[in-house]
Amino acid sequence: MKDVDEIFKNDKVLPVVTVNNDTGEVLMVGYMNKSAYEHTLKTHRVWYYDKHSGKDSMKGAHSGNTQRIMSIKADDNYGSLLIKVEQKGQVCNKDNGYDTCFINRLYTRKSSSRRNKFGKVEIDKNFDFSKEDYSD
Repeated sequence: MKDVDEIFKNDKVLPVVTVNNDTGEVLMVGYMNKSAYEHTLKTHRVWYYDKHSGKDSMKGAHSGNTQRIMSIKADDNYGSLLIKVEQKGQVCNKDNGYDTCFINRLYTRKSSSRRNKFGKVEIDKNFDFSKEDYSD
């Protein structure tokens, strides 16, 4: 395991994917520098680095909608972080009624299969595969 100084050397700022510890749903994406990481470990609440203001702030410091850390993982080359949290209150700045910031659907691929109530995939035998475009 690398130490904090090595992970954040040269004032490195890492992207952070924050997920709900209970559901696994992605809540938001933010950034973290060394000081935000250290504040997070010290307070057990997630701190993010704001790339625009250049300042660290605890998520929910003003609103009370905080994120309590449950675990922090780094990817294989320590280029990004995955933080599992217990979310208190709304995640996003806007009161949108959702439990995630990812609410704007940009693309959904059509599927040729259906899931049954047990989670297994069933192929629709009447589906005409010749009419679908499967190129990516």
